[in-house]
Parts: sequence; structure tokens; C-alpha cells
Amino acid sequence: MEEQFPLGEHLVDHLLNEEQSSAADSLLNEWQKSNPENMNEFGKYQKIWNATADVLTLQKFDSERAWNHVDSTLETLKTRTRRLKNIVLVVSGMAASLLIFLSLSFYTDLFSTSGATLSMRTTYGSRSEVVLPDGSIVKLNAGSNLDYHYDKINQTRKVDFSGEAFFEVAKSKKPFVIETSDGLKVKVLGTKFNLSTYPEDRMAQTSLFEGKVELSQKGSPSLILEPGQMAILDKKLNEIKYTEGEISHTTSWMQNKLYMENMSLHEVCTKLERWYDVRITLVSSDLGEKIHYTGVLKEQTVLDVLNALCHLSSISYKLNGKEITISGK
Repeated sequence: MEEQFPLGEHLVDHLLNEEQSSAADSLLNEWQKSNPENMNEFGKYQKIWNATADVLTLQKFDSERAWNHVDSTLETLKTRTRRLKNIVLVVSGMAASLLIFLSLSFYTDLFSTSGATLSMRTTYGSRSEVVLPDGSIVKLNAGSNLDYHYDKINQTRKVDFSGEAFFEVAKSKKPFVIETSDGLKVKVLGTKFNLSTYPEDRMAQTSLFEGKVELSQKGSPSLILEPGQMAILDKKLNEIKYTEGEISHTTSWMQNKLYMENMSLHEVCTKLERWYDVRITLVSSDLGEKIHYTGVLKEQTVLDVLNALCHLSSISYKLNGKEITISGK
């Protein structure tokens, strides 16, 4: 019987010596060469040995090295977190800017063919000044409404207006057109003028200080105003015509002055209601047209004005909050 080769002893010695030196087992080599199956079997054992060595290596735990690895990992995570926060802040800032941009775009109709828009209201007892998107300046008297928009298609600056205001229109080749609820249309290119067009008034009035304006009304011939000229729209007759008067008196409201040129008590009361936000009742219906005033009033309060009127005419008044009742003496 052929003696069996002691593979176990030679194999273990060979694998142990291979880790420490390059020495080889000659008998083991001869055994491998003697048969191809022996070579395959040796390879299997070597793979098992190497796998076992890997497991043993994993079991050797270096605590200091492990903590260093943990610290390094945490620092990397912190760096990533800081970068992420910075990215979030940048993105948040961009989002906020975009939100503001879109809000402004919505307010000014940036993406609309109608162009920039602006609305302004003044209540009774208040006045205001506004700069329009085109640079024009408008000083609004009490109880006025203004809606401005720029028509990109027709290249026109358009204002829908009621009340009273002093306009300083910025010069431009693009027409500036004001339309009132009375149907009056005022077309300018660059000018300064006062426009009074309260819906409840019987007349609308325009006075020109600088430049040139064209007034038109449906069913009535247009009219051109030169500096120093004034015109009125008679709403009952639907007629535009020139009128005489002191042009500076038409803007006296900006200096808190009331110029009265044969002005009826009824008209005076209407102005006082707007300026001081009060309600005035005349006991006699004909009292308002029977009494007229000529002069100028510059008083601080509505009571000062009423006391002055009482000295100028035979009237008296009673005050209850914002309610004022005027009667004849």
C-alpha cells in the first residue's frame, strides 16, 4: 500500500512560514506537481487560510485608532452640515428675493402689457402728494381718487381721476392723458396745471401754469389751454369753455387758503366738508344761495372759519361732534 502524503503537517508549516519568510517546502511543492488535483486542493486550503486571517485581523480592535476615526467622521459631518446650512441660507435668500421680485412685479404689472399701475386715495380732511412711476408729481386735495397705469401697447400714460389735484407732469414723448368720471379728457405732454373735477360739483375746472393741454369732451369741440388760461366744463350743458379769474387762486388750497369770489354759502360749506371732514346742514334750503362771500380765509380750524363767516354774514351755527348746523339769524 502506498504511503499517504502527510498534507496537514506540511501545509500548516508552509502557511505559517510564508507569513514570516519566503522559505518554501520542497516536499509540498513536489506533491503539488505530481498531480493537478493536488494543485487545486492546495489552492482551496490557501483560500480558507487567508479568509481566516482576515477574520482574525478584524478581531484585533485598536481603540485609539477607532476614536480618531470617529472624530474625523464627526468633523466631516459638521463641515457638511455647515455647508448645507450655508446652501439653505443662500437658497432661502434667493427665494426671498424672488418672492419680493414677483410681489413687486405683481404690484406694478411688470409682466403685463398694461404696464405699471398705481392707485391713490385721499379721504375728506386729508391731503397727499404722490410721485407716479413716470416721475410726474401729483398733489392731491381732500376727497380725491387717482388711478395711474402705463399702456405699453399704445405707449400712453393714463390717469383715471376725480377730485382736485395739482399735476406736474414729467416731460416725455409718451402722451399723458387724464380721464374723469364727468367724461372730461385732459391730454398733455409735459406741464403744470390744477384740475378740479369732483363728481358732485356742477362744473369742472382746469387752470394751466406751464406747458400746453388739450381738453376734450364727447359731443363738444376740443379746447387748447396756454399758460395763464383757465377753462371750465359745464356738466349740465356738456360744454367746455374758457373762463376768467385769478389763476393763482385755484391752487390756494395748497396754502390752506380759501379765496372767495362771490362764492355762495352752499359752495363754501361744500369745500369745508372736504377740507375738515365734517357734515354741514343748512336749516333753510335757500340760505345757501342767498348769501355770497368775496375775500380770503386762512384759518386753522373749521370753528375759526365758521366764526369768521358769522362775522361776515347773518348766520349762526351749532356744533355736535362732526355735525354742524347753520341757520340764519
